[in-house]
Amino acid sequence: MSAWERSLLILLVIVTTGFGLGVPGFFDDISGFLSMTSNFLPFGIVALGLSLVIFTGGIDLSVGATASLAAVMAAQLWATMGLNIWVASLIGLAVGGVLGGINAAVIVFLRIEPLIATLATSFIYTSAAVAVAGDAPPSGFPDAFNSLGSGALSLGHLQFPFQLLLFLPLAVLFWLLVGRSAFGRKLVTVGYNSEAARYSGIRVPRVLAAAYVISGMMAALAGLVLSAYYSAARADMGDVLLLTTIAMVVLGGVSIFGGEGSMGGVIVAVLLLGLLRQGMLIAGFSDMVTSMLTGAILIGSIAVRNLFSTRASGFGRRLLAFVRRPAVAGTDITRHDAP
Repeated sequence: MSAWERSLLILLVIVTTGFGLGVPGFFDDISGFLSMTSNFLPFGIVALGLSLVIFTGGIDLSVGATASLAAVMAAQLWATMGLNIWVASLIGLAVGGVLGGINAAVIVFLRIEPLIATLATSFIYTSAAVAVAGDAPPSGFPDAFNSLGSGALSLGHLQFPFQLLLFLPLAVLFWLLVGRSAFGRKLVTVGYNSEAARYSGIRVPRVLAAAYVISGMMAALAGLVLSAYYSAARADMGDVLLLTTIAMVVLGGVSIFGGEGSMGGVIVAVLLLGLLRQGMLIAGFSDMVTSMLTGAILIGSIAVRNLFSTRASGFGRRLLAFVRRPAVAGTDITRHDAP
C-alpha cells in the first residue's frame, strides 16, 4: 500500500468518525449508514471505468451523456417495444460499449485529442438522449428492477444495499485488472510513454479501445442504476456524474497525465468523497457548497500529485531535485564572496 493510499484511509476514518460524532443522523446504525452509499455509488461505478482511460493519459468527458443515452434507450425498449427490462438493460450496457468504442475510433483513427473528441461526442450523445427520451421519458419500472437502485438484501438485522453489493465485486475486479494483470501493465505503460509502449510491442490502439469501451459500459451501468434509483430515465440525469467522478479518480492518486496511480486509491477515494458529500448534506450544507468543495478537492489533489510526482515539472521538479540532492559532509552552504 502506497503512502497516498494510507493517507486516504486515514482521512476516510477521520471523516467518518467526525461526522458520526458531530452530525446527528449520519451514523445512527450500521444499516442506515450502509444505505447512505446508494446516494453516491453510481459515481463510483463510473469512476472505476474512467480510471482505465485516465491511466492511458486520456480523458472521457462523455461519461455523463453515455449514462443518459444508454439508460434512456434501455427504458424505451422496455416501454415501447415490450422487452423484458433485464434484456433491455443488457442492450443498454452494449450501447454504452459501442459509444465508448466510437470515442476510441475518433481518438485513434482521426488522431483527435481525447479532450476534444469526448467533448464533441458528449454533445452528440446528449442530443441523441433528448431525442430518444421524447416529451415523456419512460418511468414506472418493475419493482424488481427498481430494487437495483434503492433495494437492499436483509441478513438478520442488517441490510446491505444492492448498489453496494454490485460495487464491491466490481471494485475487486478492477483492482485485479489493473494491479494483477498484463492488461493493467499495458495501460500504465501506454499512459507513461505511448511511443515506448509501441516500440515494446504493445498494440496501443487496442489498449485504448478496450479502455474506452469499458469506460462506456461502466457509464451505462451507472445510468441504469440511476434509472432504477429514480424509477425513471431522463436525458439529463447523467449530467451530475462527470465532475465528481474525475475528482474521485484524481483524488485516488491516478495522475491526470497517465501512467501513475492505483485502483486501490480510487476505491478509497470513492468512499471518502462520497461520505464527505453526504455528511455535509446531512449537516445542512447546500449541494452548491458540496460541488464547490468537490472542485476545490479536484484542484488540490492534482496540485499535490503534480508537486510530488516523478513526472513533475516546473517548481515541483526543482523541489524534488532539492529534496533528493545528497548532502555533502563538511560543506559550508553559506556563500562567501572574495574581497
